[in-house]
Amino acid sequence: MFRRYDYKCTVCNYTEEDWADSSDCDFSTCKECGETSVRIISPVRTHFVGHGWPDKDDRWAKDHERAARK
Repeated sequence: MFRRYDYKCTVCNYTEEDWADSSDCDFSTCKECGETSVRIISPVRTHFVGHGWPDKDDRWAKDHERAARK
């Protein structure tokens, strides 16, 4: 199964995305200078919506607490 990974060159610091056949591919070849590129771990941005997540529940609780004080 092919997956997309980020690679950063050790010489010219060129960063690229590349498809790899497995998760064992820690190295690639830089397309700019031809040197070795190392796989880097990039953070994944996620945003959970709906009930049951802390930000939604906290906001709901604060709103209800304010309403109860009135």
